[in-house]
Amino acid sequence: MLDMQSTELVSRWLSLVPEIDAIIFFNEADELVVMPRDGHIEKFISSQYSQKLDLCAVYLDDAHTRGTDLKLPKDFRAVVTMGPKLTKDRLVQGKSHLIDTVALIVHILIQAACECAN
Repeated sequence: MLDMQSTELVSRWLSLVPEIDAIIFFNEADELVVMPRDGHIEKFISSQYSQKLDLCAVYLDDAHTRGTDLKLPKDFRAVVTMGPKLTKDRLVQGKSHLIDTVALIVHILIQAACECAN
């Protein structure tokens, strides 16, 4: 997945998860866009999904995690991917609006690492 462009990754994600109607992401021109199931990419702000975030997933690459402010629904769930060179400080800085989720994920990862060590 690391070698995929955002558009390719989002398209693949939509094909794997039928519960998602559309995915919001940044395109190669650094514009916030949305791709619904029909594959037609449009600017997020003028799309119907700007008022329907509960039907969407959001993909933020490392370059766009800081400074992006979306009004996410209260029951929104997050997935954070981590690589070998990602520090805790950088992770928390980039995901500060998802801090409870990040804390939970880090806690689960620490538990898993401890179980593997035993």
